[in-house]
Amino acid sequence: MRTISTALAAAQEASSSEPFIHLFFNSADGETTVDYSSRLLQLEHHEEPYNEWASIILYNNDRGVQNVKGYWLEIGYGQNCEPFGGNEQEYKDTPRLWVKSQTIVSRAGILFTELLCTGMWVAMQELDLVTKGEPPHFDNERYGPGYTVYDTLKDLFAATTFPVAGVDTPFELEPLGDQDDGIMDSFTPELWLNQSPFENRASIAYRLIGMTKSYVRTKPGLKLEVRYPQDDDEVDEIYHSNRDFVFFEYREKQNINTPNDVVVYANPGEDGMWEDIITSTGHEDEDSIDAYHRVTAHHIAADIVTQTDADNRGEAILSKIKAEILAGRLVIPHDCRVELYDRMEINDSR
Repeated sequence: MRTISTALAAAQEASSSEPFIHLFFNSADGETTVDYSSRLLQLEHHEEPYNEWASIILYNNDRGVQNVKGYWLEIGYGQNCEPFGGNEQEYKDTPRLWVKSQTIVSRAGILFTELLCTGMWVAMQELDLVTKGEPPHFDNERYGPGYTVYDTLKDLFAATTFPVAGVDTPFELEPLGDQDDGIMDSFTPELWLNQSPFENRASIAYRLIGMTKSYVRTKPGLKLEVRYPQDDDEVDEIYHSNRDFVFFEYREKQNINTPNDVVVYANPGEDGMWEDIITSTGHEDEDSIDAYHRVTAHHIAADIVTQTDADNRGEAILSKIKAEILAGRLVIPHDCRVELYDRMEINDSR
């Protein structure tokens, strides 16, 4: 979770408080910055796995909203913290967005501007393909031979730059810390590029992340970090039905997963004839199999040449299937600390 001040935490928990949303737009060259926080009429902001976007509607009766196409911002959520011993406007930033389109809308009695903004994963989809091989197909070279998945992701993100104050600034993958799943920083894949269609940076990152039990989330300041959720992780926050951090509604749905059995085939050999095939089985969601029936997914891993790596791939695939067993929807008063892949506990005293 994001770390916030004591005053901001108290304001969020108070029965009565004054929310604040910080909208500070920055041009790529750093020459122009504008604060449109006071103009906000409506905000729809989504932080999703591998996607962030926002629709921002600004008051513009005085035609004071300038052209901000291409500007970047990091939406900040906060409160007036003066009654709680803090500053008038305290907030916490969210991952970076860029203004992709600007629409002026005139209705009876009001003129407003709508800004459509997208985030870092969309930016990586738009950038040039990774041209490591020979034109025109760029498909005869590996990415980072000898690199672990983490090394390759770090290099891939670092090669993705956007101008900040006129300086090309790379995306940065933060150190793993305790978020190592035993695959992310040990497995060295045979990652060949552009084998069918051309690949952008995001699609290569998806392929790499899919080889692991981990996820990657964006952070403010063009940073990203690896998250490895586990059953014994500590709870980040508890929401209650009647005190402290309350919730308005919680829905919990238990799914039967299909597929519920994963088989991995590896080691095609240098000639691709599969004469010494490695097969990894036993990756099963037993609860779903017992409740329903066995539904097997067959996965070909031509980048794997050992039994250990094949077993790890099967476990990685199954772990992400099982992560979808529990589906939930939680509606709460806004909590600016919450990030993707945080772990919540819901207590209903009834």
